[in-house]
Amino acid sequence: MLLTDIPFGMQLVQQAGWNQLEADWRRALALHPEGCFLAEQAGAPVGTVTSCILDGRHSGERPPVAWIAMVLVDTSARNQGIGRRLMEHAIAHLDTLGVETQRLDATIFGKGLYEKLGFQEEYEVVRMKGIPKMQGSLGDEAMPWTRETSIPAILDLDFRVTATHRQAFLHSLLGSNTFYYSMFEDELAYAGSRRGRNAVQLGPAVASTPEAGRQICDAMLHHFNGLPVFIDIPVPNKAALRWAKSIGLEEQRRFIRMYRGKKINDKPELIWASSGPEKG
Repeated sequence: MLLTDIPFGMQLVQQAGWNQLEADWRRALALHPEGCFLAEQAGAPVGTVTSCILDGRHSGERPPVAWIAMVLVDTSARNQGIGRRLMEHAIAHLDTLGVETQRLDATIFGKGLYEKLGFQEEYEVVRMKGIPKMQGSLGDEAMPWTRETSIPAILDLDFRVTATHRQAFLHSLLGSNTFYYSMFEDELAYAGSRRGRNAVQLGPAVASTPEAGRQICDAMLHHFNGLPVFIDIPVPNKAALRWAKSIGLEEQRRFIRMYRGKKINDKPELIWASSGPEKG
């Protein structure tokens, strides 16, 4: 897939009613250009898939972790096995590179296909949506996080919770999106966001304690007060789900987080918001 194929990608996003913007396609192509693929039929584009290796392949600490996303097929070409062939191509690409762990967020409609391709279920992720009912004011403990601000303690927190080196991915998001972080004694947290076609996506967000999670996510929502938001929360994080319901958000849909290959031991109970189905 090339930058010139992004308008076609946006056509597929609109057909599916998904939330991505052109910036999301550009980010995928910038992070792993050789891992984004386009399916063609009779010389015309009909489908897409993206893959991204989030872990540093030379870190030596953990095996590489990759994410597969944006599996989309044009409505005129569905039910012909194109989605499966795109997935098989992406998997083969990652296998060739020696990626031991491949992950994705599946819809209920795609789960069966992914199981046939060797993916196993980890846990559910609930998409909460709505216009939050915010109370109080923005707390002083939340500080803006920009690309120019290096915060080793927060990056270490993200690694400990996700079991994945995500510096390059987070750095790409920091360039043009709103992020906050907080550091108070042993309570660490950060939350990011990005605008979408249908709503602001809150995430990724990680916190060492429930209180730190509530505070940092409240800070992020104050920044987007009055706007519709999506928050993808892992089911094991009961505190985050209670918080989302307390501010008036409702469940829209569920994803199934799946993996192929070596399972990693992340801590979904400390993940307050996924970054979205594109990168987990």
